[in-house]
Amino acid sequence: MKKIDLLLGWLFSAAFFFTLTSCESDDQPVVVEVPEQTEGVFVLNRGPQGSNSSALTYFDSESKTVVSDVFASLNGRKLGDSAEQLLVYGGKMYATVYGSYQIEVMDKKGKSLKTITSKNTDNSFHQPRCMASGNGKVYVTFFDGYVGIVDTTSLEVTKIAPVGLNPEQLTLANNKIYVAVSEGLNYPNTGTKVAVLDATTLAEVTKIDVLKNPTEILSDSQGDVYVISLGDYGYTVNNTLQRIDKQTQKSTVLMEATTMTMRNDTLYAIYSLWGKPVTDYIKYDCKNESVVTTNFLKDAIIYPEKASPACLDVDPVTGNIYIGVTDYKTNSDIYIFSPEGKQLNKFEAGSDPRVVAFISNK
Repeated sequence: MKKIDLLLGWLFSAAFFFTLTSCESDDQPVVVEVPEQTEGVFVLNRGPQGSNSSALTYFDSESKTVVSDVFASLNGRKLGDSAEQLLVYGGKMYATVYGSYQIEVMDKKGKSLKTITSKNTDNSFHQPRCMASGNGKVYVTFFDGYVGIVDTTSLEVTKIAPVGLNPEQLTLANNKIYVAVSEGLNYPNTGTKVAVLDATTLAEVTKIDVLKNPTEILSDSQGDVYVISLGDYGYTVNNTLQRIDKQTQKSTVLMEATTMTMRNDTLYAIYSLWGKPVTDYIKYDCKNESVVTTNFLKDAIIYPEKASPACLDVDPVTGNIYIGVTDYKTNSDIYIFSPEGKQLNKFEAGSDPRVVAFISNK
């Protein structure tokens, strides 16, 4: 009898414990991992120089709707003159507007948070041109010959250093900053150097020889750096893509190209020199150092008269490819292709699209 009582007592205790733990378990919050999705894209339109008509166009990825001139609608003023680059970093967007001598900092809807300006010792304004991000900072080239650091908390230019006339794009690699120093305003005696700077102090580490007039620059996960030099626009030297080896810090010619972008160590490039009858759409495997294809589009773009590709970007989440086409006078078309090169959509943006920036849910 005692054994039965003990057994029943044990079963009751076990049942009570199981019920209690089940209830406790039910009370615990269930964490559901939401996959990253691209909610929309912003297109930065430069507009005709001197017209104060730079603008932001927004394309909603789900509804496929387009909102024109978002910045002006939200802020009651124009973005400025000759905007060049748009960067999404750390919950904010940064736009360089070099014709208006300012960096516009916005939230990810386009609402202005602060307008940053920086002055020379003679009280003239620096001209923000291109940007790269990392280490909690935004690095900026100033077209009048400098590189600066923007602190993303104070939203101030905390350091600035000379780098050479008309620096264009820059990239972070190997704990250094690589800057394409174009000297483009000295044409035809343009620059032939990529400047390498310390990422903290902005002190010059070295200079690397490249072809004339370097403008675009980016890097892969291995620390190799890729540079497009404009040459003399095809008169004697075509637009050329070069690779700077991480180990040797020497550049070698890869192919002809006019613009490029990168996703997951795959480099996408377009070669569309003025007057060239065929446009090349090149995909290059940076890890294997080999060309995958010279035509990554399955559906061809039919360019209107006097129009050409103005920007190329790849969605980091979906891998969809965005190509902006412009005649530099009228509104532009932005083509969207799948990673396999099939056209998915097309929408109208403002004049002269410079950058497509992607807004995700994370």
